[in-house]
Order: sequence, then structure tokens, then C-alpha cells
Amino acid sequence: MSNTKETNRPSVPNNYEVLVKMLIDARHERGLSQEVLARKIGCTESLIHKWEQFKRMPSGFMLMCWLEALEYDIEAIKR
Repeated sequence: MSNTKETNRPSVPNNYEVLVKMLIDARHERGLSQEVLARKIGCTESLIHKWEQFKRMPSGFMLMCWLEALEYDIEAIKR
């Protein structure tokens, strides 16, 4: 992942950006704070914030934990 000069944040694939925005919306719809979500996943609130701001990318395992914590329909993503 390279950094872009304009935003100084890691460049991310467009479909990943869409997925993260869907997960942020899902967190809001469920009324969860970043702190509560972090506890459900087993990570820090700071890490959730970095994921949501595209400053870090979760590993595949942590992405699955994120999806499970939000009870997100993984099959819906495949469509």
C-alpha cells in the first residue's frame, strides 16, 4: 500500500473503501460506538478509528471479526 501525496493516507482499492463505508453505516445503524465494537472484536478503539479513516487496513482475520461483530451478512458482500 503506497501513500498518496495529497492525503498522506494509504491508497486503498475502491471496493475496499466501499466495504468500509458499508461497515461504518452498519455500526451506526446498530447504535454501536467504536469503543463497543472494539470490545466485541478484541482490539482497541484506536484501531477501529484507524480502519474507518483508512489509515490502517485490517488483516483478513480481523476483517472477518469486524464483519461478525456487526452481524453483517457476509454473503451479501459477495453479490
